Amino acid sequence: MESFFIEPKNVKKNRAFVNGEEFHHLVRVLRKKVGELIYLFDGTGKIYTARITKITKDNAECEIIEENFMRGELNVEIAVGQALLKNPERFEFALEKLTEIGVRQIIPVLTERVIVSKNPKDISPNKIERWRKIILSACKQSNRAFIPELFEPVVFEEFISLEKYEKKIIFHESEVKSLNRVLLYDYLKNLKNVGSILLAIGPEGGFTDEEIEKAVESGFDVVSLGCRRLRSETSSIVSAGVISQFFISETKNL
Repeated sequence: MESFFIEPKNVKKNRAFVNGEEFHHLVRVLRKKVGELIYLFDGTGKIYTARITKITKDNAECEIIEENFMRGELNVEIAVGQALLKNPERFEFALEKLTEIGVRQIIPVLTERVIVSKNPKDISPNKIERWRKIILSACKQSNRAFIPELFEPVVFEEFISLEKYEKKIIFHESEVKSLNRVLLYDYLKNLKNVGSILLAIGPEGGFTDEEIEKAVESGFDVVSLGCRRLRSETSSIVSAGVISQFFISETKNL
């Protein structure tokens, strides 16, 4: 079944109302009819199985048949700091896939080697709104109950100062021994009872040595994804995907 986003205020007891762009998509694009079953989600974790009971010119009224909370969400909170990329389509691809994987927060980061801009104020509100729509669309496609939080773009120094995460990882391909770099698989084997993880993914060309040093000073562990040089968006998807699967298997083994 297809999923549609509704504002929490549009859920009243056992009734829900789909309006705005979602109503247009439901009626004009997918041509849903009265009597059909759909999923509804409010972005905060609640997801409903509902039956369309009435369609007017402005909204679709639905009867809520079943309500679930945080269905399919990971037990660990994964946040990804993704450096902006020269090719906007690659950055948007990362947003889409990170949402599908189950990431809770996505933080656009401006690093030394980012070509797009060095100032967060240069990122237009229209572009950020487009990113939010991509994330929402990915939630609908993957039947997620929770919409990942998209942070405002930040500079690298502000990003590494975030403190609420229990573990912070920066991915780097350097062979410098002083960094005590470990493979992601070996790193995860030593994690126990972790509730939140922050990942740092660099732009084309990766992080500078100075940025790595600053991150380590701020509590980041340096981790490798292997000997191949991956594209930035690939690194995001692989790292978040491996970590999410690790914690899913850990939960099953409890």
